[in-house]
Amino acid sequence: MSDLSSALAGHEIDVIVIGAGAVGAVVAAVLRDKGARVLVLDAGGPPDSADSPKVAPPDAAWRHRCEPPEARWLREIAVGGRTLVWGGWCVRACEQNVTDARLAETPWQVPLSALDPYYARVERMLGVVGNRDGLGVVPDGVFADSVTLHPRLVGLGASLDLPIIAGRLARVTGRPWRAMDALHGVEVVPRTTALRVLVQRGQVVGVECHRGAGERVVVRARRVVLAASAVESARLLRASGCGHDEPLRIVGSLVASHLVLVPGRIADVPGVSYSAFVPRFTNIEGGAARPYVGGFSLEVVGPSPASVLGDDAGPMLGVSTEMLADSTIFQVHALGTMLPSWERTVRFDDADRDPLGRPVPVLRLASSDNDRSIGEDMNAACLAVAGALGPDATTIPFVQPDGLVLGSEVLLGRDDDRDFDPEGRHRRVAGLHVADGRLAPLVGDRHPTLTMLACAVRAADAVVADLAQ
Repeated sequence: MSDLSSALAGHEIDVIVIGAGAVGAVVAAVLRDKGARVLVLDAGGPPDSADSPKVAPPDAAWRHRCEPPEARWLREIAVGGRTLVWGGWCVRACEQNVTDARLAETPWQVPLSALDPYYARVERMLGVVGNRDGLGVVPDGVFADSVTLHPRLVGLGASLDLPIIAGRLARVTGRPWRAMDALHGVEVVPRTTALRVLVQRGQVVGVECHRGAGERVVVRARRVVLAASAVESARLLRASGCGHDEPLRIVGSLVASHLVLVPGRIADVPGVSYSAFVPRFTNIEGGAARPYVGGFSLEVVGPSPASVLGDDAGPMLGVSTEMLADSTIFQVHALGTMLPSWERTVRFDDADRDPLGRPVPVLRLASSDNDRSIGEDMNAACLAVAGALGPDATTIPFVQPDGLVLGSEVLLGRDDDRDFDPEGRHRRVAGLHVADGRLAPLVGDRHPTLTMLACAVRAADAVVADLAQ
């Protein structure tokens, strides 16, 4: 990590990347490997370590509002972003995802096959492990190593009569890949908030930033890549005169999460995977037709000792400490398609500004009939998994698929409003690129990170090509 003055000393900058999460790190790594001089700015501080990161909660400068108030926007304001808390899930999209997006009237801008080489590059970069399972609904990738699934999870698939495969996971020395793993040799300046991109005569010339103690500085460069999350990048575009005043649709994934406590303890099995993936099994050819657009997949993690939940988990979950101590833990997550809707939007409130003078993002989240229908199946599937894990299992739901929880987000404007080309170049401002959720397509029934990163590598290649000119 560098401070801004040392990062700028003695050299010019070719590209400024705003955001040091997964997307920013991958873009910076591609540019670094092609010889570009890259500077990464991130508003958050560095985590204390990559192996077991802890970050301070966001300060008052990171205000936002959700409507209704019980809705939640999940994010990490720190170098590393959401990779500090993810499990490393890396699942390719399939043709059914492309069909879902078309039915949702948000078609992919490129064919799925066009992303194949970018998926492969990201899988190599992240060290993804997994098996070639030959399931069309979960396309095989390029894996650093094969894995053996825990026998308890293999038995789970047999008892449910569902295909169950080892999770495809990004791994570095046995832990989930973090954004910091890609940033070696790249100047990263933490606690530096980009306020606006500076543009003169249709050309990027730099970024105005806020540092501590009210200091504002300008960093000069003729290319800027936005990777600060779809919402933050949209706010930056608006502050730079390149964005929107009207609301933008916001899309994520429906999530149902259940904690399953199985009485007794299960012995540790060395050298196996404790993460399983149940591929999408609704609304596909040969499956049962259901009254909604989209589908969902399941992630099952376990068996784990109760200690993974922390010392004070019992009171939070409403179970006794004794019961928890004598239980084996499984986590069951369902990820389902959330359709774009003008009932689910983000806008920026000019009448409510944060301490840096920025309009506060207002996220309006809502449940649709489609959400409720698919959510019923998601919860039913999680409960079926719990029942198969043991007749005496206790199931504790902690996230409901009601459309009111937003994790990784994608933003969509009006159909006739395409600010960026499919490779992330702004159509009116030379040198301005986007690589985050503003560029990624709709992938609702599985973890979206791998697809988002494949699009980011494609965008980074476009920056490299433009630099060569």
